[in-house]
Amino acid sequence: MSKKKAFLIHLAASLFVFSILLMLIIYLWYPAPYFDVAYRMKWINMIAFVDLVLGPGLTLLIFRADKPSVKFDMTVILLLQISALSWGVWNAWSAHPKLNVFYDGQLYCLDRSELEEAGVKDLDVAGYMTDEVMTVLPYPESKEEKIKYLREAKGEKPMVYRLGGAYMIADKEITSKLGENQGDILELVNSDPAAQKQWLRFVSNYGEVDKDWRYFGFNCFKNDQVAVLDRKNNKIKGILNIKLPAYWSLNDRP
Repeated sequence: MSKKKAFLIHLAASLFVFSILLMLIIYLWYPAPYFDVAYRMKWINMIAFVDLVLGPGLTLLIFRADKPSVKFDMTVILLLQISALSWGVWNAWSAHPKLNVFYDGQLYCLDRSELEEAGVKDLDVAGYMTDEVMTVLPYPESKEEKIKYLREAKGEKPMVYRLGGAYMIADKEITSKLGENQGDILELVNSDPAAQKQWLRFVSNYGEVDKDWRYFGFNCFKNDQVAVLDRKNNKIKGILNIKLPAYWSLNDRP
């Protein structure tokens, strides 16, 4: 077998594996709107490098049919590729968002390790990530409850990352009341030309602005994003890369 043929066979097999992993990342682990977050492209880039560049590249560099140690060399290359790929896939899987949590006017997406840290006992209850707001951390109504929250949180992160035991299922009765006191999003968008362009592109995908859309700061991989929540079906329609003012959802505390 020639070096070129060995390289092409290795590349074809690696491309097949990468295609499967790409579908898992796009459709199961990071579906829209999470796949749209550029930060998570690092997993695709890393897996593509290991699967399509590292493995086949080493084959092209080292393979020689008449070399006595060719079987040993190819075994080492495959083991190296599989080990590196397994590490990348494990990290991509373990870091994917599993749960959306609403707290104090903000939406947070938490991955497996963050849910464990928060004390969520049954991780399987979340299943694969969806675009629904699945749980709510109720805002403390009394001074005593707030003190209890603060004692349990014990950290620099927002309370939502610490108080998994207080999460509630967010049914449509709850989400239908979110954002009742929000201001006019158009006033905010029209004050920034870049935000206005984003908004027009977003609306063009749906034809018109729905009266049941509400807008919340979205804490998922990076700051300064807004999740557009459709309260009728409890779905995140999409993400806007704009920053909401601090006063936007002060009265939105279920």
